[in-house]
Amino acid sequence: MLPVEVSRSLSPQWPCREVQSRQLASLLASGVSSPSTIVVHGISATCKSTIVSNVLARLEVPHAIVRSPECITGRHLLTKILWAILEALGRKDEWERFGKGRCEHVGSLAVLLGECLVSSPGQAIGKFVLVLDGIDKQREAPPTLLSALARLGEIIPSLSVVLILSSTPRPLFLQSSGVPHISFPPYTRKESIAIILAAGAPAVLSLPTETSVRLYPQFVSAVYDSLVGPTASSIPVFRKICEKLWPQFVSPITNGETPPGGNEAWDFSRLLVKSRSLFRLQGEDALVHRIVTEDALPSTTDGSLFKPSSLLSAVSAPSPLPTLPYFATLVLTSAYLASHTPQRLDTIFFSKFSSSSLSARNKRAHHRRRLKVLSQAQAAEDREASQASKPSRRGKGKRTKTRITKSILENAFATTSATTSAAGGGPGITGPSTILTARPFPLERLLAIYHAIDPNPPANSLRVAAISDAIYAELATLRRLRLVVPAAGRASGSRMGLGSAGVNSGNTTADVGEKWCVNVSGDWVGEMAKGIGVEVGEWLAGGLD
Repeated sequence: MLPVEVSRSLSPQWPCREVQSRQLASLLASGVSSPSTIVVHGISATCKSTIVSNVLARLEVPHAIVRSPECITGRHLLTKILWAILEALGRKDEWERFGKGRCEHVGSLAVLLGECLVSSPGQAIGKFVLVLDGIDKQREAPPTLLSALARLGEIIPSLSVVLILSSTPRPLFLQSSGVPHISFPPYTRKESIAIILAAGAPAVLSLPTETSVRLYPQFVSAVYDSLVGPTASSIPVFRKICEKLWPQFVSPITNGETPPGGNEAWDFSRLLVKSRSLFRLQGEDALVHRIVTEDALPSTTDGSLFKPSSLLSAVSAPSPLPTLPYFATLVLTSAYLASHTPQRLDTIFFSKFSSSSLSARNKRAHHRRRLKVLSQAQAAEDREASQASKPSRRGKGKRTKTRITKSILENAFATTSATTSAAGGGPGITGPSTILTARPFPLERLLAIYHAIDPNPPANSLRVAAISDAIYAELATLRRLRLVVPAAGRASGSRMGLGSAGVNSGNTTADVGEKWCVNVSGDWVGEMAKGIGVEVGEWLAGGLD
């Protein structure tokens, strides 16, 4: 397909991007020699990723698209690139041949991709396009990552790398000259209005078609000038506002109201004066992003609405905690256990050879029983201390009993380091923070605990592909929600009150980018884990019987 034909086929659905689609089709067509690296840049909501993916689909060029914001580390990005190319070539089942699905640095990625593209079964691959979407937003990226990824096309002749950036790149940011750049500028007023009008007016009951065709272009222009243009909103937000306000704007016509001034029909100016409150109140309200949608007023069984007093009490009642999907809940539970279980107890709690045996259950119960005895002894000590402060009515012949105090139990348990923490404990309880305090953990430990507590493990794990990529994607989502944070951000998160897990601030520079820490209360994690069949207390060293 010629570049002009590609541009024309995409223009009806994505207008005002004919120049960019023609440029991409000219550079990535199968019959021409493509450059090793192409840079596509522009602000958000300018249709960069959509145009690139659809141009490649129209050209029928083998390609793989990797979204960098979904990768939490640089190593995760390299592994995801390898898996995406294997899946695009239909060789996902052969992942053991190519580094067993793992990639540590860019050098090994170049070797694995070269072997994968050269040794492809069937016909030889003349061209393969790798699209890295949002690569400038990659977390924990070294300064030479973009330059190294841009060199992949130079090392592998059949590979072309497309870098999609959300900001204007600086000169020679790839440390190489002659790299073609394709700019996606923001939509102008004329282009934005043309895109909305191309979709047509939203359907409204009892509204004649000719009236809708006559009034809708003026309405779209008024919405852009009053709401969208001053706020620099995107095309999806513009379309949503028009769809929300259009039925309310033409409601005087659909309700059969008489136009003012003795006119026979409503014109745009009179409708604008009639509905000017939409652009001041409800129009601005449509620009506010909400996580929870506004619900309708609750009604009683007989169909009548609640009284204001009952409605006020219902609103003031605390709302239930939000929930997560099954996979995200299991990953968050694994992170919570990794933060609150000492690493030296992993063999006892999570080992495949001991977690299902009777001795392992006895060991876990033994640890929980010691903590329970310790808490009971502390309570008894406080109670006897309060009684000792009162004057005794008995004589001097009272027998003195030997009390089992907290210090005695701590000295007894010092050899096994099974003590409690000051965080979350009762008054006066002190000791090493090894059980109840959130500790940093590496990603490898999270994966191991995930496989140990999985309530629905695969029947044959040897025939199942590695699940680490999916776990990393869920961990990236949990990080955006501030449920799991890097170890470097624990101290700031605890000062801001983002979590109630009692995180400690004793991190070091070695933890930055390598270790993570949970940032959420244990009660909420326990309630969600019960919903998927995991009992957190059975896996915690500090859980009580």
